Amino acid sequence: MVYRIVLILALLFPLKSIGQQTDDEKMHALVEKLQHGEDNQEKADKLLEAVHYYLEKDKHSKEDMDRVVLLNRKAMQISRKLDLKNTIAQSMLLDAEIAIKKGDTITGNKLKHKALNYAKKYNLNKEAANIYSSLGYFASNNGDPNSVNYFINAASLYKQAGKIDKEAEMYCKLSIIFNSMDKPATSIKYALQAVEIKKKLEDANLFQEYTVLAMDYRVQGNYEQALSFALKAEKTMDSVKVGGLWVSLLYDLLGTIYSELNFYDKSVEYYKKAIAVSKENNDTEGVTAITINTARSLYHRGKITEALEVLDNGFQFYHSSDCDVEYHSLYMLIYCKLKQYNKARHYYEQLLKCSNNLEGRPHIEQEKIYYAIISYLTQTGQADKTYSYIGKLKELAKVHNDLYNLSQLEHTQFQSDSATGNYLGAIQHLKNYKTFNDSLFNINSSKQFSDLQLQYETEKKDKNIKLLTQQSELQQTKLEKEMVIRYIFIGSLVISFIILALVYSGYCIKRKTNAVLEAKQEEINRQNKKLRNLVEEKEWLLKEIHHRVKNNLQIVISLLNTQSAYLDNEDALQAIQNSQHRMHAMSLIHQKLYQTDNLASINISWYIQELTNYLKDSFDNDNKIRFELNIQSAELDVAQAVPLGLILNEAISNAIKYAFPNQKGIITITFKETQENTFLLQITDNGVGLPEGFELTELDSLGMNLMRGLAEQLDGAFDITTGNGVTITIPFTKRGTDI
Repeated sequence: MVYRIVLILALLFPLKSIGQQTDDEKMHALVEKLQHGEDNQEKADKLLEAVHYYLEKDKHSKEDMDRVVLLNRKAMQISRKLDLKNTIAQSMLLDAEIAIKKGDTITGNKLKHKALNYAKKYNLNKEAANIYSSLGYFASNNGDPNSVNYFINAASLYKQAGKIDKEAEMYCKLSIIFNSMDKPATSIKYALQAVEIKKKLEDANLFQEYTVLAMDYRVQGNYEQALSFALKAEKTMDSVKVGGLWVSLLYDLLGTIYSELNFYDKSVEYYKKAIAVSKENNDTEGVTAITINTARSLYHRGKITEALEVLDNGFQFYHSSDCDVEYHSLYMLIYCKLKQYNKARHYYEQLLKCSNNLEGRPHIEQEKIYYAIISYLTQTGQADKTYSYIGKLKELAKVHNDLYNLSQLEHTQFQSDSATGNYLGAIQHLKNYKTFNDSLFNINSSKQFSDLQLQYETEKKDKNIKLLTQQSELQQTKLEKEMVIRYIFIGSLVISFIILALVYSGYCIKRKTNAVLEAKQEEINRQNKKLRNLVEEKEWLLKEIHHRVKNNLQIVISLLNTQSAYLDNEDALQAIQNSQHRMHAMSLIHQKLYQTDNLASINISWYIQELTNYLKDSFDNDNKIRFELNIQSAELDVAQAVPLGLILNEAISNAIKYAFPNQKGIITITFKETQENTFLLQITDNGVGLPEGFELTELDSLGMNLMRGLAEQLDGAFDITTGNGVTITIPFTKRGTDI
């Protein structure tokens, strides 16, 4: 039994996960996401979770290990940057685990102790407990006796940190370790502490604790407690997920307890279950151990031939070159029972050799060696040699407080005294045996243990009844749901038909409506086409009008030009020339309008430039006058563009003729938007200016009157100032376009 718990102990010590395990695909997605985002504690925790996940995988590729190193390094960088001491301690521990996974256990342990010192320095109890726990796992796997201290320290720190669930876990590990060290009393102490904490937490997973307690009490000979806890473990197994090896161990234990209580049929039943579970899990050693126990149970039932057959099959299945105490002792007992002492002698000699080197062997193996030797010596007439072995067995029983073995030893000594003729001693040992037996099984006669079994079976049946009731209720609920679903389905069909009818009706109505709308749309399209044609005709007519107006103005200009050839009067010629310039200013507007698609407005920037160039070319000034234009682009309708052009014509003509009699000069034309829809036209020259004492109101000339009148048409004001030249200023408001 001892080797079985040691095997399971090793299985309990893998690296423990703090983070939640996810599958590879989700974890890869998480790692990819962690490459971005803000550095904070949540990101550091997620990185550590990913490190735990990859370290816990059964198989580690080089890519996994490289990823683990990078992730842990990033977690450490974030933790140091944000001074997250608890995360730093976790990352340091993971550095150690990574080194151990890579095979460098020396460096790994050094890093663990370094992490432990850091955690202690900053009073990080939970992290220090995790490190002690990790050290304990590693030490246990490598046979280091310090594992006990590590787990005790871990339990204490978990308690201080308020992590009592982890404290209970440490007590459970300690109970397993002390069980494997043949210290049942200490093992019981820690197992009971774990049970007490888990019950406070309402944690129903007490399988391991109950199993270890059953083993410990069996070693002490307390079969009532042993069977009670074993049955509790079996009951717990139904409600929690338990690993196959633990299940095999429990069935093997129950078989052994029933065997030692002489309930051999029950014993064989559990042994068969244990073998089946062990085979499912490919547990070779488990199959072998349980096979031996089965053979021993058959031996005690008197089925010697069957026991030998089972043992032969098990021996072929597994055999070690070391001292096979189980096989040798049982073979010897069977051959002695069959009176085949020659065959038994071989195993007797093997056991003698084993008895000379018992250091490090569990006490149960020592007991089996001594009992087998005593049995052989008694049956071969050498009972006087048995007393030394009986004495050794008594010492072992007293050390472990094993009442069952003390009872069996009284019966063994009774047999030895009877064989050597010491009848008084034999009678006394028989009385002692009866006394021990009565104290051990004071209500036995199959009653007490039958009651325990009955209690377990009753609870199991009650549980099965409850389960069946729940299943029945679930079935009823399922039927009710199916009926509801059926009604819903029928109702859905009816509603679907109604909806389909409404949809079809709506479709028909929509078709009629669409037909009406299409007819109306066709009428609208015809009207729109008609209107577009009218608009196009109107635009064509407007362009034609502008074209004819421009041509008529050009004809008038030509007529005036012809008339001027027959005049000698300078004033008349000047009047004709002024009229020509005014008509040209108007014709430019009409020319621009019929040459573009925009019939409503004219671009003033283009217009001012064209008019200025025309006037500049009309007067022969020998390039002594320079024009500066500060013109902002804007669109004006014809009603405002015509008066604005005429004002420009008058102002520029007057400046060219009168501002620079004997000098060069500059005429500056400014047009800009001062406010929204408010514009400023300004014509400035740096010529001789107006005469001193000039009054605008007293001036009665056609040009001035024309500019004042045109300014009013613009909805503007006319202002003229003199100083270093003359400045004409006309602010006006833009009107809306009117086609």
